[in-house]
Amino acid sequence: QVIIDTDKSSYSLRLIIWTNVSVCIFLPFSPASLPKEAAVRIISHALFLFLRVSGGFSETYAALCDYNGISCKEEVQWDVDTIYHSQDNREFNLLDFSHLESRDLAVIVASMAYNTWFTKLYCKDLRIGSEVTEQVLHTISKSSSLEEITLENAGLKSDFPQKMSAALSENPASVIHSLNLAHNSLDNQGITKHEFLLLLGLEKLVSLSQALCSSDEYSNSLLHLDLSKNPGVLSGEDNLYLFLSQPNCLVHLDLSGTDCSVDSLFGALLRGCCADLSFLNLSKNSFSHRKVKDTLPLFRQFFSSAFSLTYVSLASMKLPPDVLRALLTGLTSNPHINDLHLDISSCELRSAGAVVIQELFPRVSSIATLDISDNGLDADLLTVLPALSRHPSLKHLHLGKNFNIKNRCCQGSLSRFTAVIYGCALQSLSLSDSRLRSRGTVLVNALGSNTCLRKVDLSGNNMDNIGAKMLSKALQINTTLRSVTWDRNNTSAAGFLDVARALEHNFTLQYMPLPLSDISQAYRSAPERTEQALTKVGIADLINVSLVCNRAAQWFGGYRCRLAVRKSPVCVSFCMDGWLATEHLHFCLSCFNAFKAFIHQVL
Repeated sequence: QVIIDTDKSSYSLRLIIWTNVSVCIFLPFSPASLPKEAAVRIISHALFLFLRVSGGFSETYAALCDYNGISCKEEVQWDVDTIYHSQDNREFNLLDFSHLESRDLAVIVASMAYNTWFTKLYCKDLRIGSEVTEQVLHTISKSSSLEEITLENAGLKSDFPQKMSAALSENPASVIHSLNLAHNSLDNQGITKHEFLLLLGLEKLVSLSQALCSSDEYSNSLLHLDLSKNPGVLSGEDNLYLFLSQPNCLVHLDLSGTDCSVDSLFGALLRGCCADLSFLNLSKNSFSHRKVKDTLPLFRQFFSSAFSLTYVSLASMKLPPDVLRALLTGLTSNPHINDLHLDISSCELRSAGAVVIQELFPRVSSIATLDISDNGLDADLLTVLPALSRHPSLKHLHLGKNFNIKNRCCQGSLSRFTAVIYGCALQSLSLSDSRLRSRGTVLVNALGSNTCLRKVDLSGNNMDNIGAKMLSKALQINTTLRSVTWDRNNTSAAGFLDVARALEHNFTLQYMPLPLSDISQAYRSAPERTEQALTKVGIADLINVSLVCNRAAQWFGGYRCRLAVRKSPVCVSFCMDGWLATEHLHFCLSCFNAFKAFIHQVL
C-alpha cells in the first residue's frame, strides 16, 4: 500500500510488486495543480524514494527542479549519488555547491526536507540569500532526520532565531540536537554560538541564560556549551551562573574570549559542575583583582573536588601568584583525576610564578601535559627546571618564548637546561618561537643521544644552517623520535640538503611537516638547489616506508597478503569486508598479531 498525502488531499494506492512495501509519502503540493507529465514524474520519483541511493535525494531534487521550472544540475546528483553515498557521508555541505546561484541552492536545501539519508547541514563563510534561508526554515519544520545544523557566518538576519523557533514548534518529530549560528548579526534576543539546541519548545526566543534556566531538561541533557569568541555575551547574565550552579551534566564548557570574570565563575562551577565536567576553557578572560582574594577558597576547592577534568585552559590572562598557588594546591589534593592537560601559557607568571611552580609543581601528580610558554620566565627558567624534571607523570611540555636571556648567560643556561630536560622522561617537547639562534644548537645536538622524546618542535628559533647541520647529525643516530617540526629557522638549500642526507639513514622518523616558511625563502635565493634538496627529502621519506613494507613482505611471506608502497605513516584500521588494512598493507586478520609484533620490532 502506498499513501500519498498532499496539502489538500490524500491518495491511497495498492500495488502488486515483487516485494511487500508500505510507504507513506507527503508532498507539499497537490499533483492536480501540476501539468500531468510533471505530476506523474513527481509521484513516480516519490514512490521509489526509498529504493534509491542517498534516500532518493537526486530524484527529489529533479522533481523540485521540474516544479520550480529551473534546470536540474547533473553535478549535484552525481556528487550526492557518487561521492556522498560511496563515503557514507551524511553531512550535506553547501560549500560543495557554492558556485551555483541562490535559487539552485534553495532547491537543493528544499530537497532535504523529506530526505532521511542526510543528518547534518553545514554552511560556513558562505552568505546565503533569503531564498535559501526560507528553505532552511522549511526543512527544519519538516525534517525528521536532521540532527545537526551549522550556519556559521552565513549572513543570517536578526529575526532568524525567532523564525527558526516557530519552525521547530511546527515539527514535533524534529531530532535536531546541535546548532551553530556563530558570527551572524543576530539581535539581543538571539544567540551567537552553542552546540546544543536551546530553542526547542520555546514559542519566543529569549536570552541564552533565560533559555538555559527555563527548564530542568537542559540540566539533565546539555553536555556541550560553547560560547567562545563572543565578547560581552555574558555581561549581566546572572542566570548563566545560576544554571552552572545547579547540578548539571556538562562535559564541555568553553567560555574563552567572552570577557567573563573568571573568579566569579568558580563558585557556580563548584556547586554544579564537579561531577562530569571534563573540558574547561576560560582563556582570554580576566580576574577581577579586587575580589580575587575572596574567591580563592572556592577556586582551590573546585580543583580539589572535580572528578573528570582532562583539560583546563587559563591561557592569555594575567594569573596572580595567589591564584596559581590555589590552582596547584587544589590539584595536589585531588585524588580523582590524572593525565590532565593544563594550559597556563601567556599568563605573565614571571619570577613570582616561577617561585610557586618550583615549590608546588612536583607534588601535582595529575598533570601529564603542561603549557607554560610565553610567561617571561627567562632567567628564572633554571629555577623552574628542577621542579619539572622531578615531576612523576609529566610527559608533554611546552616551554617556548621563555628564553629572553643575555648572550653571556644563555650558553651556560642552555647547557644546564639540556642536561635537566633531556634527563627526564618527557615524550614531547616544544621550544617553538624562542629565538634561540645559533646558541640553540646545543639542544639540537643533544637529541642524538636522547631515548625518551618522541616528538619535538624547534620551529621559530632562527638557528640558520648550523642548526640544520646539528639536526641532521642527531637524526642519523636517534631511533626514538617520531615527529620533528622544523621551520622559521633561516634554513637555506644547503641546510635542507644536510637534513635530506640524514633522512636517508633514519628509518624511524614518521612525521616531519614541510617547513614552508624556510622553503619559500630558500627558493627565492637558490631555486635549483632547494628543489634538489626537497626532492631528496621526498625520496628519503619514501625509502623509510619502502623499507618497512619490503621487510613486512618477507615477514608475511607465508600469507596471501597484498602490499602497496605509499608515502604515509603506518596506520592500522579494520575494513568493512573483514580484512585488515593499512596505508601500505592489506592482509587478512590472521596476520594481525604477527604484524603488531613486526612493527614493534622494526620501529
